[in-house]
Amino acid sequence: MLEVVRFVCGPLANNVYLWIDGGSRDCAVVDPGMECYELHAYISQFDLQVRLILNTHGHFDHCFANAEFARAYGAKLAIHPDDLPMLRQLAATAESWGFAGAAASPEPEILLAHGRKLELGGEMIEVRHTPGHSPGQVAFINGLNALVGDTLFNRGVGRWDLPGSDYEALEHSIRDQLYTLPDATVVWPGHGETTTIGEERRLNPYIGDGARFIPKV
Repeated sequence: MLEVVRFVCGPLANNVYLWIDGGSRDCAVVDPGMECYELHAYISQFDLQVRLILNTHGHFDHCFANAEFARAYGAKLAIHPDDLPMLRQLAATAESWGFAGAAASPEPEILLAHGRKLELGGEMIEVRHTPGHSPGQVAFINGLNALVGDTLFNRGVGRWDLPGSDYEALEHSIRDQLYTLPDATVVWPGHGETTTIGEERRLNPYIGDGARFIPKV
């Protein structure tokens, strides 16, 4: 199973992840957002080989540093095609939110699709399409680790009031693609602390057995 290392980066407290294959020292950078300085130091310290840049979705805070990491390591960028329009507007969108200075993202070399498998070192990463927070949101699964972007949080779910978001799609994605994973699966979200699939299925106040908030859609 790939090792997951979490970094909390930037003014929006994004979770940025390194996924590391211990045998080969190959790694993937997942959702490089703003101010990812610690990742470069960690990569250098442990002599990691960055092979992939994985975007769970195209919102600017999760792909702000795509160009930086692609330029530094020559890694292949991967994103779902449904979020390409957002990715191509990265710099303008970031500036409209008050975060200037983003470099335009390179075009992806890998277009993700539901069920696709990505190889990293000696491990395989499964892609699950989980639209709702954004049209091209995906989750990455390896063993008992799920990197889910902004679909599911510790006792929360992703926003559905943004352009391209959809509550019904979000609910279906969580129930059909995430809650079908084993209870012990660790959920590594785009913001906030980790949780498990079992905990969220039982206790999530939005979508799950513990649901008590009725969303306005």
